[in-house]
Amino acid sequence: MATHSIDPEALRVRLQRQLAGSYLIERELGGGGSSSVFLAKDIALDRPVVLKVLPPALVADVDAERFRREIQIAARLQHPHLVPLLSASIDAPAGDHEQVRWFSMPYIEGPTLRERLVRRGPPPLPEALQLLREIALGLAYAHARGVVHRDIKPENVLLNDGIAMISDFGVAKALDDASDAALHAGRRITTVSTALGTPAYMAPEQVVRSATVDHRADLYAFGCVAYEVLTGDPPFVRSTLRATMAAQLAETPVPILKQCPGLPPALAEIVMRCLAKEPLERPASAAWIVRAIEHAMAWTPAGAETDAAAVPAPAAAPPPVAAQCLRRSILGTALALVAAAVLWGVLG
Repeated sequence: MATHSIDPEALRVRLQRQLAGSYLIERELGGGGSSSVFLAKDIALDRPVVLKVLPPALVADVDAERFRREIQIAARLQHPHLVPLLSASIDAPAGDHEQVRWFSMPYIEGPTLRERLVRRGPPPLPEALQLLREIALGLAYAHARGVVHRDIKPENVLLNDGIAMISDFGVAKALDDASDAALHAGRRITTVSTALGTPAYMAPEQVVRSATVDHRADLYAFGCVAYEVLTGDPPFVRSTLRATMAAQLAETPVPILKQCPGLPPALAEIVMRCLAKEPLERPASAAWIVRAIEHAMAWTPAGAETDAAAVPAPAAAPPPVAAQCLRRSILGTALALVAAAVLWGVLG
């Protein structure tokens, strides 16, 4: 998350003063748009943690009680494919503009999915299916407990020994809902809805600031991530953020089977259904997506060999994913990083 108009070193000094005796800040992580993310040591437990500072421009006028309740709900999430929240500093004394608000998470040494895609390109199909299944499992668990993410993107998926873990779960929703509460109470606030989410992965209802943004926005973002993992590019990346958001509203993505003719049909179908403009046309739940991915995994050559009795063999083995599906478009990735960098500065 970015801390607008605050010098990173001044922020670090201020945060360290506030954390004295609890955490020792070791270094800044990410840099640039992620300058409010720090690696620190939990002094009592002698373990590394990540500290993320909430943007002052976004939390200055939120409803503190509503935000606290939402964060507490998110902190109760415990799942192998979610990075848990460890602790948080939510409230600042009235009139204290020096107090920094932050939350902490375990330090995951592995790369983000974004870094994996940039360094090595799209993964082989079996690896891609496993990663997507793990992301969908994490979503299914959180959604079943009434928590949505609202900013699913490759930057928010960490790879811990190759296992996908979604980070920052519930934080965007907490900020957005708490801002709505403050607005309804007649307080002047900074509009956070325009800063939450990332255009290349943002559902149409988020773009237009619909009153009903629910778990299906996460499913749309999942579809965008899956499309990128499988083809090398998100379905919509344009030269500007405004153009990208306009595409999310009005343009139809190129069918993924046209990009990757060798994909299992069940996988292609689920990705395109996730990208439906109308929320009601998307899958009913992330659990449904998990089952569809598992069905697709059974139709890969490796899956067919290990469970031939349970799965009827297709008339002809599906061809390997076309070579062009494994390319990474340099321009597409660069534009995706621009979009991500701008909004990763908000919920990085």
